[in-house]
Amino acid sequence: MHKSRGVSEVVSSISMLAITIAILGGVGLISLGSLRSANGVLLGGSQDAASEAGILLTVVGTQSNSTGSYVWLFNYGWVEGHLTSVYLGGGLLQGWTSTCSALQPRDMCVLELPAGTHGTVTIEFGTRTVSLSV
Repeated sequence: MHKSRGVSEVVSSISMLAITIAILGGVGLISLGSLRSANGVLLGGSQDAASEAGILLTVVGTQSNSTGSYVWLFNYGWVEGHLTSVYLGGGLLQGWTSTCSALQPRDMCVLELPAGTHGTVTIEFGTRTVSLSV
């Protein structure tokens, strides 16, 4: 009787192990499906946001000297951008010049700020802004 009882316990343990593996495998597949679905939603959302953005700006470089401060901007988007305003510390900055009046996609422009400009500068391209410290 001891042998059949031992065999029965082994068979029972192996059965439970097989059931546990099957359940965990099913849960794993469901989890992977959920992750793929969530990834698709996030990717779709980011692509929609990028499509709405159109103009995507980055600061390539800055330089300050006795004649002024210079900011080089790059448009890595796919829509032309127009520099509309420049703010210093929240107030409208006067006296700047720029080649950014019609910043084409995958093109660079330069913004020249008056000499002695120091603080947080916000550059506005319509609804898009870029902020930096000079």
